[in-house]
Amino acid sequence: MTSNTLEVSNRLERVRAHLDRWLGAYVGLMIVLGLVAGYYSIGWVRYHEQLLNMVMMASIYIMIFPMLLMLNIRALGNAFRNYKLTTAVVLLNFVYSPLMAVLLGLLFVPSPFVRFGLFLAWVVPCSSMSIGYVGLMMADISAATAMVALSFILSLALIPAESSAYISMFLTHVRGLTLSGAVLGKVEMNLVMTIIEVLIIPLVLAIPTREAMIRRMGQAGFRRISPLFPSITMIGMMIIIFTIFFAHAGVLITHMMDVLGIFYSAMVFGSVSLAVFTLLFKYVKLNRRGESPYDPAMVAILTGIPKNEATAIALSAVALAPLGSGIAFLASMPPSLLPAFQVVFIITFLKLRDRVMNFYGVRREREAIKVPVEEGAKVSARGIAEEGAFEIESMVGKPGLNVLIPVDLSRDTERWVIEGLSRLSNVSSVTLLYVVPLNLSEVSEFITENVIAEGKKVAEGKLINLINIIKSSKIIEINNININYEAAVGDPASIIIDYASTGKFDLVMMGHRPHIIGSVALKVVARSPIPVLIIRRAE
Repeated sequence: MTSNTLEVSNRLERVRAHLDRWLGAYVGLMIVLGLVAGYYSIGWVRYHEQLLNMVMMASIYIMIFPMLLMLNIRALGNAFRNYKLTTAVVLLNFVYSPLMAVLLGLLFVPSPFVRFGLFLAWVVPCSSMSIGYVGLMMADISAATAMVALSFILSLALIPAESSAYISMFLTHVRGLTLSGAVLGKVEMNLVMTIIEVLIIPLVLAIPTREAMIRRMGQAGFRRISPLFPSITMIGMMIIIFTIFFAHAGVLITHMMDVLGIFYSAMVFGSVSLAVFTLLFKYVKLNRRGESPYDPAMVAILTGIPKNEATAIALSAVALAPLGSGIAFLASMPPSLLPAFQVVFIITFLKLRDRVMNFYGVRREREAIKVPVEEGAKVSARGIAEEGAFEIESMVGKPGLNVLIPVDLSRDTERWVIEGLSRLSNVSSVTLLYVVPLNLSEVSEFITENVIAEGKKVAEGKLINLINIIKSSKIIEINNININYEAAVGDPASIIIDYASTGKFDLVMMGHRPHIIGSVALKVVARSPIPVLIIRRAE
């Protein structure tokens, strides 16, 4: 991989991570901007309805197609390995969520058309982002991939079926509006046609497009550009949200109670669902014999509770168009507003990962590679680095000092490692630790155990090379230091703290850039049970 290619990949990932982290804020901003601009442009909107509809349809395809490129249909083969997990995911997506939408809509939302939009928002399945959430919870990525693919395929039939049932039950008699059987039939047919146009046809095009891209650039190449796809989807979603609220700013002002109802519904659905099913799946176990209950529980929760609001926006904005643009707007309000709330609950749940794992009695599993080196070095003491985060002078003379050195394998790693070791004496062992970071792009649905193993293999080669450089350094006197390395997968700060908490090490030594200490180092300094020595890296 060339440095330019790597830089492009890193930039794409930074953009994607930024959009994902601040999605709720951006959705809120688009709503406010749309309302303000639309309120002062009511006359312009009235004469340009057709143009706005064209922008909306274009935004829908911009939003949907990249999302479908990330869908791994091949994973369907793994969907039925655990029938209990499959059953739970199907029930959560297509029974529990729609029933909650009906119940909370009747409790909190006055408008029947906004209630229908809430129903559509929660009858759609999860998106490929759920695979990323499962990965960040350190659960079974391959099972999550299969559940996402299965849920999407089932939704193509279940969304129109359940929506038709909802329309027959709740929209036949609407106060102040007479809806004939012919009109309702037209709405149902329009919903089916919308699914064909915005989901099935793009899916048919996306599958061969994805395969062609993988054949042309390989899995690694496709993985490098993968952050681009969800970024485009999120940008498309923001465009359509702005357009919807811009075109109907006058209508929203008269439906503030519905907005509050959506807020109350989102709060109840998010908090109750995550709490209840985290507790329930602890005791109603979804795992197969010999497996931990934690993995299928997290897969079920994170592929059953979060929803693909991009799909719901597309369906709701078009499905009720036969009843007029104002009613279609009311139906599109819930899926347009819900992303701002959903992301808050998911981020909170991810931050509780360690507590959830402890609740399930699971220790974070780290696949470590340990390779002892035949001969090492005894380090001559030259003092303690002035940048030390703790007072560690008393440790210099301690016999058999065991040092943990987390490294990121960047260009100047060997310099600060050698510099740090040269400032310590009586070192008995050194463990170089590299953590393959598990971010959202690296746990996308095309990631498999083979890809993770490939990343660890590359890290292994670099770690061995780093050990050789340390051994050949003239600054350090080679004698009797045992040097080994370990490669792990997960959140770097959490993994480092876990290693520091094992009782096998006396000191953590880390490097930092001039003028600023990185977030990982700061977390380790704050939470490490043993002293941390911070070494300033080269300019």
